[in-house]
Amino acid sequence: MKTKSVSFSRLNWLSLGLCLPGLVLSSATAQAADGTNIVGLEEITVTAQRRAESLQSVPLSITAFSSEDLHRQGIVDIKAITERTPGFTMGVFNAGQPQLYIRGIGSNDRGASGDQSVIVFVDEVYLGRAAGSDMDLFDLERVEVLRGPQGTLFGKNVVGGAISFITKKPEATPEYKIEGSYGNLNARTLRGYASGALTDKIFGKISFSSKSRDGYVQSQAYLYPQFFPGKSTDILKSITGQDINTDSIRAALRFVPNDELDINVTASYSNLDQSGPSRHYVAGPGNGGTFYATDSLLIPNYANDIHTYLSSDPGLSKINTWGVTARADYHFPSMTFTSLSSFRKANTHVDDELGGKEISALRLSTHAVPTVFFGSNPYEEHAKTYTQEFRLVSSNDSALQWVAGLYYLNEKTDRDERALLGMYGLDSSNNVTVVAPLTQGGELQLNTTKSYAGFGQVTYAVLDRLKLTAGARYTYETKDMRGIGTVGGFTVLENYDVTGHKNWKSFTPKVSADYQATDEILFYASISKGFKSGGFPGLSGRAVQANAPYNPETAYQYEIGTKTEWFDRRLRVNVAGFMTDYKNLQVLQLLVPNEAPLNTPGVLFTSNAANAKIKGVELEFTAVPIKGLTLSGSYTYLDAHFSDFFIPTGYRPAAGVGLPTNRIGKKLRNSPKHAVNFLGRYDYEMSDGGTLSAQGEYIYKAISYQDPDNLPFAAVPSYSLVNGRLGYLFPSGDIEVSAWVNNLLNEDYFLHNSPNIGSGFATPAPPRTYGVTVTWKMGGK
Repeated sequence: MKTKSVSFSRLNWLSLGLCLPGLVLSSATAQAADGTNIVGLEEITVTAQRRAESLQSVPLSITAFSSEDLHRQGIVDIKAITERTPGFTMGVFNAGQPQLYIRGIGSNDRGASGDQSVIVFVDEVYLGRAAGSDMDLFDLERVEVLRGPQGTLFGKNVVGGAISFITKKPEATPEYKIEGSYGNLNARTLRGYASGALTDKIFGKISFSSKSRDGYVQSQAYLYPQFFPGKSTDILKSITGQDINTDSIRAALRFVPNDELDINVTASYSNLDQSGPSRHYVAGPGNGGTFYATDSLLIPNYANDIHTYLSSDPGLSKINTWGVTARADYHFPSMTFTSLSSFRKANTHVDDELGGKEISALRLSTHAVPTVFFGSNPYEEHAKTYTQEFRLVSSNDSALQWVAGLYYLNEKTDRDERALLGMYGLDSSNNVTVVAPLTQGGELQLNTTKSYAGFGQVTYAVLDRLKLTAGARYTYETKDMRGIGTVGGFTVLENYDVTGHKNWKSFTPKVSADYQATDEILFYASISKGFKSGGFPGLSGRAVQANAPYNPETAYQYEIGTKTEWFDRRLRVNVAGFMTDYKNLQVLQLLVPNEAPLNTPGVLFTSNAANAKIKGVELEFTAVPIKGLTLSGSYTYLDAHFSDFFIPTGYRPAAGVGLPTNRIGKKLRNSPKHAVNFLGRYDYEMSDGGTLSAQGEYIYKAISYQDPDNLPFAAVPSYSLVNGRLGYLFPSGDIEVSAWVNNLLNEDYFLHNSPNIGSGFATPAPPRTYGVTVTWKMGGK
């Protein structure tokens, strides 16, 4: 696998941040001298504090993408958002379990009772389950990424941060758009929308998206056709993983009977069908990996090509979601009342082929011939969520601004997770024979969560340029669980049928001060608390674990920052520094009982096993030094490590024998120390009235560990990506043609990795992809 070693000095990056205004100043000054017309940066409006405000006036760390940003940069999914947002990373265990992390805080819990630490909101509606959060992005007005705890206004589980997708509302003016793409891997995308007035007071909109792509990970099953009677070598060679098919539709109605009342009803449906994760095995020397250790030596060229896996079954993920949201806003002279109701349902079916281990040709000490490991980890999850929020927001035209509200959530989740394990081999006559019969075990976990909250926030301008803000949220939550375990496979060690009930209370305050030194420079400081709900472990090995609740985790963040604009808004530079005390981490560990023999596969379960310290610096900039040229980028320095850690009594790590049990100082999951993004774009107005555009982008992320022991073979190594786009907007302004390439240098890198018995199970990222997009748009404002 290709890897790169890149190091960055914090001093150098600090120097860059300090020198950046000067670099642009020299260019801007020269342009001003010759009278060239300069186009400044557009103002960005966000609603992170439940009111419309300028991004540069909000005392929070926010990265915002407008509809135009998403289109110009070719952003179509959350992974692309993470690559362009400071402190934001994402792992993809499988399509049903994306793992979002902000500033080192996230979740990889897999049970029905577990929750996320970074939450996705669509039109302010909470999406609590991981399935469906990695959605296809289309028909959006903007995306806002809020970094750090947002426990006051956004509520439970927003301990790491929030990703807020705001869709476009129907308007009276007719507007139409359709966009189609085609690329290598037979990638095809078609999306569009139509919006306009149905009557003088009712507006409607319908939007859709359809996407498909062939797989890019090749099965190696054709090397051992004797294990698959009836399947030719050609058929086995045709098996690939990571192909994808998605279809989404959204319909919206808007009723505006008068100037005071605005009612919006939205219904959405999405279906995803994807093979994978088709994991690639990464050998880890010296950690008891005899179960897997010789695999990469036995399969020709396997270790050198990460886009291969060792199974005839790539695995699959099927996710079906739908929901309805109703929002009513009534504008009083001095305040706005909002009622926000939603119901969502998500059905997930995943069959995970256990790291591509089916065709391993591994040689156990007790077998003189190659053997084949057959295993899978299927699960089905069904979740229904109802939420209701009532909110009052004061107008923006007084020294005292306030928000107050009530919130309710009712979520029912059923998750049936199985684990199958068996082994086959060849006898002396080369006939398939059973070495170990297939066994099946697992757990059915049923969970009901009810959450009640009241919240408020007040901002007061004590001076013309100085504002103080204080807010708090009080949450009361209950969880009721039933777990039914069946012995078999490699996970459940005893039969059980247990129930559990637990309630928690949480008070999450926030205080901040911001000083508008000039119209272009804002300084702020804040202290905030976030909490993530407690719960019950999923897929537990024993009854004593299944009904042993883990408690909420909390994060106390201390942040200072500045937001600045320079040279008539030709340059925008925002910098934030933060420290976080992260307590009672809910850690999903792969462990085995101390009495179990060596190389025993592990049992995953969650417990409050750690505390952590996090500190970091984030820098973002956007510049327009000359007309048509836009430069933007970001840099993140992140130090996130355990300050305390313990392994539950009676267990040891399953990743290998002889590993240290003291993990103090080890890095948190998905927290690369350095991350860089730089984008340059030039738009040239041609003599025919059309616009020719060229865009280049560089992305770098340092190594990202995926387990508490920071095992290098189970990490996502550092990687660098180069992307490019060329486009032409026709003189009419309604048709655009773009050619694009992602991962231009064909970098090998992983989307996710995880340890098991001295090896890593890694999900390969796409190789170089390229294609052409045609966009037609008509009408609108």
